[in-house]
This record gives sequence, C-alpha cells and structure tokens, in this order.
Amino acid sequence: MTLSALTATITGGIFAGSLHAIAGPDHLAALIPRCCGLPWYRAVRVGAVWGMGHGVSATLLGMAGFMFKKGVRFAGIGVGAGAGGGNFDLLHHAGSFMELAIGVSLIVIGLLGIKEAKEWEAPEASGCDVVGGGEESNNPQSLSAAASPVSDAKRAVLFNGILHGFSWDGAPSLAPAVAIATWRGSLTFLLSYALGTMAAMALATTIIGEGTRRAAGKLDRPDLPRDLSVASSFLALVVGVVWCGLALR
Repeated sequence: MTLSALTATITGGIFAGSLHAIAGPDHLAALIPRCCGLPWYRAVRVGAVWGMGHGVSATLLGMAGFMFKKGVRFAGIGVGAGAGGGNFDLLHHAGSFMELAIGVSLIVIGLLGIKEAKEWEAPEASGCDVVGGGEESNNPQSLSAAASPVSDAKRAVLFNGILHGFSWDGAPSLAPAVAIATWRGSLTFLLSYALGTMAAMALATTIIGEGTRRAAGKLDRPDLPRDLSVASSFLALVVGVVWCGLALR
C-alpha cells in the first residue's frame, strides 16, 4: 500500500467512524444518561468506553465481511449463488437478534439512569462529587457503595457499544473495509474507524457532561443534571422499546 493510499484509508476510516458514531440518535440515547453533569475528565471516559466496545465489534464484523468476500466459509456457511436462501435467513435472524439485544440494553441503561437519578443529591447537600462538580467524598463506605453501580453502568455502556458495532445500521459505513482489495488495507480502515468512533463519542460526552455541569452552576440549578439525566433516561427507555418492537416485527 502506497503512502497516499494509506493516508486515504486512515482518513476515510476515521471520518466514517466519527460520522457513524454521532449520526445515530440511539447512540446518544445510550450515553446522555451516563454523562449528564460529569466533569470532562469523567465524561470523556463514558464516550471512550462506548466507542471502544463499538470499535471492537465493528472491526470483527468488517473483517468477517471481507473474508466472506474472499470466499471464506464459517462453520459450513458460505456466500455465493450455491448457498441458496439459507444464508440470507440465518443473517436476517442474527441481525434481528442483535437489534433486539440493542433495544434491551437501551432499556437497561434507561432504568439504571432513572435509579441513579432517584438516589442523586445536590453537591451542596451531599458533600461529595455525585455528578462530578464538587469535592470527592472521603468516606470509604460511600466510595465502596458507589463502586458497584458505577461498574454496572460502565459495563452496560460497554455492552451497548459492542452490540451497536454488530448492528446492521452501521454496515454501509463499513462497506469500504469490504471493498478494499487487501486484508491489511481492510484492517487499517477498520482500526481507523474504531479510533474515529472513540474520538467522536468521547468528544460528544465531554461536551454534554461539562456543558450540563457548567449550565447547572450558571443557572443556579444544582439539580439540573439530575433532571436532564431523568429525561434522557426516559428517552433511552422509549428508544429501546421502539427498537425492540422493530426487531420483533
């Protein structure tokens, strides 16, 4: 691969990953409840974790598509005219299952967001950095109690990112990885795509988190992040239910 072709592949991958990441309303629906009111250094991790999960699964999906194009068979499943309609049915059902799983994960994220919003306290009242705007708690018991919900939330975000990477709605943006002639070129595009996804979502969550945190201070509304988190959590629930309904059609 020449230097100009390599540059074009990397640039195209980063652009495609970034555009796909921020273009999906379902992507943001999963992340807004997790980053409202967080300072930038914590909000950036939310987007990066989601982007990492999405990048891993998108890379696997893209490489599978590339190998299918080359005639590689997986567990006796091939592509081509001789395969008949069975492959289409298998792919269709697998796609429907992944879409259903995405919907369920959005519902879980919405429920977690609502649960945490109910337990939320304004920084002035709690004396600890519940939403990232105040002083960290020095109480080891408080930190221990908070560790489990935070870990669960991170796992939910990571899982949602992985599922979205396998979703068919991202297939058009992965098409160049299949069209490229060499596996090295395809892998380069996919890794750049993953990097673009992580960067775009990290930037988006940083803006949302830091923006809502500062807005709460400017408007003298310390509970603003909680209200926004509740609203976005309900949005994630609605999107998840609709997503499940479409997947079951």
